[in-house]
Amino acid sequence: MKSMTGFGKAGYSDDNYEINIEIKSVNSRFLDLKIKLPYEISFLEPVFSKTISQRIKRGKVDVYVNFLSKKPPVLELNEETVKTYWDLYSRAKEVLKTDADLPFANVLSEKDVIAIRKDDLESGDFIELVSSVLEKALAEHQKMAQNEGRSMLEFLTASLKIMKKSIDKLQKAFPKYKKEIHNKLKTNVETILKDKLEGDDYKRFLQETALYIEKADVNEEIVRLQHHLEKFKNKLNTDSESGKSLNFILQEMLREINTIGSKFTATSAFDDILTIKEEIEKCRELVQNVE
Repeated sequence: MKSMTGFGKAGYSDDNYEINIEIKSVNSRFLDLKIKLPYEISFLEPVFSKTISQRIKRGKVDVYVNFLSKKPPVLELNEETVKTYWDLYSRAKEVLKTDADLPFANVLSEKDVIAIRKDDLESGDFIELVSSVLEKALAEHQKMAQNEGRSMLEFLTASLKIMKKSIDKLQKAFPKYKKEIHNKLKTNVETILKDKLEGDDYKRFLQETALYIEKADVNEEIVRLQHHLEKFKNKLNTDSESGKSLNFILQEMLREINTIGSKFTATSAFDDILTIKEEIEKCRELVQNVE
C-alpha cells in the first residue's frame, strides 16, 4: 500500500552545474502533475512528466527544479560583422575628413559583433545527469509514501478486526431478537383479541408474523457485510489495491450496516452497529489518501 502524500528531494553539484529537485504530493482523485522548470532546461518537461507518471498514478504532485550553470560564458567574435562595422566607421571618417581615432570599443559593442555561445544543455550526457537526480528525488518520495502506506495498512487491518468482532456479535444476537419479535407480536395480538389464537386464526397469525419477521431479517445483509469485509481484507494483502476500489467497498459496507441498523433495533445491538459505522467512516477517510 502506498500513500499519495510524499516528499523527496535530491541535489547535484560539480564545477559545471548545480541541480536541485523537490517533489511534493498530496491526495487527489486523479494525477495532477505540475512541473516548474527554469527556462534554460524547460525542454526537459516531457522527460520529467513521463518518468514521474510511471511511478505516481494518483495525487496532486508539485515538482520544483532549481538549476545553475557555473560555466563561464564562451564569447565568439563575428568576424564578418565586425569588418562591416569597421568599414562603416572608416567611411564615416573619410566623409567627415577627420584624423580622429576610430572608437574601437564602440565597434565591439555593436549588435551581433560578440556572441555568447550557449552551453549545449540538450546533449545526452546532461539529460542523463538531470534524470539521475530526478530518480533520486523520486526514490525519496516513494520511500516516504510507502512508509505512510504501511502505517495506513496497520490501521485498516486493526479496524477490520474491530468490525469483524462486532459483526459476529450481531449475527449471534439476531436469532434471539427474531424470537422476541415473534413472541411480542403474538402477545400483542392476543391482548387485542383478549383470547388465545387457535385454529385458522393462529395459522394466519403465523403467516403474517413470518412475513413481518422475514422483512426484518438481517441475515442477508450480515452475510454481504462479511463478504465485503473479506474482500477489503484481500485487497489490502495484494499489490493491486487502489484507493478508489477500497473506497467503493467501504461504501457498500456502509449501505449494508445502515440497512441492518434500520431493521435490527434491539438496544443490545446499538453499540455494535455504531462501532461498525464509526470504523467504516475512519477507513473511508483514510483510504482517500491511498494511491
